[in-house]
Amino acid sequence: MKKIIVFVLCFALVLSLVACSTTGNDTQGSNDTIVVKDMKGEVTIPADPQRIVDVAGLTEELLILNMNVIASANTSMFDGVSVPEHLRQLFSEKDIEVVGNYSGASSTGDLNLEKIAELKPDLIIMNIRHDKVYEQLKSIAPTVMIDDDISYVNWRGRFQQLGTWFNKEADVEKWLADYDANAAELAAKIHEVVGNETFAVIEANSVNFGSYYVYRTGGAGELIYDELKLIPSAGVPDGVWGEVVDAEYFSLIDADHIFFFSDDGTIGDTGNLAAWQNLKAVQAGNVYYGNNETQYNLAYTAMGKALYLEKLTNAVLNHGNVE
Repeated sequence: MKKIIVFVLCFALVLSLVACSTTGNDTQGSNDTIVVKDMKGEVTIPADPQRIVDVAGLTEELLILNMNVIASANTSMFDGVSVPEHLRQLFSEKDIEVVGNYSGASSTGDLNLEKIAELKPDLIIMNIRHDKVYEQLKSIAPTVMIDDDISYVNWRGRFQQLGTWFNKEADVEKWLADYDANAAELAAKIHEVVGNETFAVIEANSVNFGSYYVYRTGGAGELIYDELKLIPSAGVPDGVWGEVVDAEYFSLIDADHIFFFSDDGTIGDTGNLAAWQNLKAVQAGNVYYGNNETQYNLAYTAMGKALYLEKLTNAVLNHGNVE
């Protein structure tokens, strides 16, 4: 009888060990680590990280997934230091430290490696823009690089990759479904007002004075055309995030409505150009002005996009500016 009891206990122990060895997400590690695939290959990381430093621009998505972020590089695209207005309260409530700028967009946007090391993270999430310090980050803590090029257009793919890494695919898909449902409701409200009238999205270039971006799939363009289902006018490029043009290009644009973004949220000297004054939307008074910094800080990340959809919609419905 004793032999039978011992055998049963040993068999149960074996089953328990087998179960432990097969837990995890795409894992070959122990029950407290997982092996995930990133742009560098396979990386062993904590299954449930408690001290995440995010320098990939994914802090909003991580917070949506209730992940434990202790430091972030989700700072302003313009100065690389300040926390965007829509994130300030969250950063304060959760004591999230600032350690750089995820886009590398400014001269002050480099990562503060010393501060990252002092924070003793158990996971660092990075993007390809900081590839030059990959080895240094990896020496601080397990480090994963999110799949992407440098355009930041594929925000859904980045969000879904996080869900795959941390077994939160259902949470990601639920958030995206709610986001799409809200976008559809806003689109319906706009179409009741504008019908099949056309739109163009133009930005005064902050770096090269006298040139402009005409958007299509990137940033505000994606929100206006793909999410709100507004119709691109003639002259709006197809299949690219946008085109860099000069004022002469305006003659190709035949939009009924224009979103115009600039550093100070006004038309500025562009308003003096005959090419601008001759635009159909300008003559009809259907131009909605917005600020470049706000646009860049909201139009590329999950929480920001949800908020910016509301702002863009209100501008059209109220025939005002993007505020």
